[in-house]
Amino acid sequence: MRLRALFTLILLSCLCVNSSAEDGNTHPEKFVGAWSGEYIHKNKTRRDSWVQTRTSDGTFELVYEVYQYGVLSSTEINKGTWWLEGRYFYEKQNGKHDKADKYSFEFIGKDKIKFTEITTDDKTSELIEGYSFIDTRVKE
Repeated sequence: MRLRALFTLILLSCLCVNSSAEDGNTHPEKFVGAWSGEYIHKNKTRRDSWVQTRTSDGTFELVYEVYQYGVLSSTEINKGTWWLEGRYFYEKQNGKHDKADKYSFEFIGKDKIKFTEITTDDKTSELIEGYSFIDTRVKE
């Protein structure tokens, strides 16, 4: 009987640890700071790069550059808000689009985050299926 009770206790402990990891108990401060990234489009002629600075008050500034055939073709500076809900990361640019972008995320060490887009407002004519990218912490 004691063995059965011990087994049940161990099983319940494992379930509690696993469910708290899946609940997205990620601390927002892990996202704070300056992060850089890039995305190379499937046609290989366009590359987007950015530096996003996220603050602890849930705001961000994004410097976004587009390169066509290796030449800088445009630069935008956008501001907005970011937040976490459960296992998802959200960001919404000020004055742009009605909905926030929703991403799943995975930390790769302490200086890289892999984001995979779940939903987005229809902001581009290009459908990027399985859009994901890695942000890397900018070292000061």
